[in-house]
This record gives sequence, structure tokens and C-alpha cells, in this order.
Amino acid sequence: MSTIKTYKASIPQGDMLKKSVQSKTWRKTFRRLLDRMPENIRRWNAALLATQLGYGGMKIAGEIAGLSQPTLHKARQELENGQIDWDCQRQRRSGGGRKRVEKTHPDILNDLKKLIEDETAGDPSSDDRWVNRTSRKLATAMKKSGHDVSHVTVIRLLKKLD
Repeated sequence: MSTIKTYKASIPQGDMLKKSVQSKTWRKTFRRLLDRMPENIRRWNAALLATQLGYGGMKIAGEIAGLSQPTLHKARQELENGQIDWDCQRQRRSGGGRKRVEKTHPDILNDLKKLIEDETAGDPSSDDRWVNRTSRKLATAMKKSGHDVSHVTVIRLLKKLD
């Protein structure tokens, strides 16, 4: 007769849970799990974690899950009121959000290229080149030419020009 070993998985509670949540490995693993879930189940799991963590749990769970505190609050209310719809498997559609400035203004790369033409320094035959103006000054100059872009967008566009 063989003996079967049983293992009891212990889920940390209270202070032990707060200590384990601080581990980068734990956060990375939990985030991977959440990324594979539909958005409603992801929200509920993060809200359950926040509840288990107690004081400060909403902030920690929000950081780990990448969800805002109002979203977690909504999920916690749904859990408390029993408004859980397990059949809803909706995922957000790809391609949502604001379109890139290059798509809405196809001439922006040419305008930026003209703007930095005389201000580029370095070896033209290699990738070791730079612009003598800051990205903020370039963004201001782009606004004067009719393109309302931020300095971060200017940096992204400059990388695209290479």
C-alpha cells in the first residue's frame, strides 16, 4: 500500500502577506497572472488583494496590477454587493486611444527634418549624431510651424528619423 503525501499550501495573511508583496518576484508573478485574465476578473483579483492587505492595500494592489484606485474601489463595491458577472469576457479592442501624430500629420517628420538640418552635429556616415537644440526648444519651434507636440514626442520622432 502506498502512502500519499498531501501538501497544504499556505496563503500568507496579514503582515506576512505585506512582506511577500514587497518581493519583486512575487509582484512580477502576480502581474503575469493578471495580464492573462479578462479585465473584469483582473480588477476583482486586484481588489481582493487590496482587501487582504488591509490599510494601504489599495495603493499597493494598484501599483502591482497597474489599475487606478477608483477602479479598485469600483471592483471592491462589485464584490461586496455581489454584482459579479462571470460570463462577461470582454477585452478592450486593440487600436483604441489616440492615434500617433505621424498618422494624423504625415508631414511632421519632414518638417522636423528641415528644422534640425542645420543643427545636426557629429559624424554623418555613422550613427553618432546629435542635435544642438534641446527637445523642449525643438517642440517650441514645431509649435510655431503649426505642430502642437510635446518634447517627449519630439524625442520619439528624432529616434524615428535615424
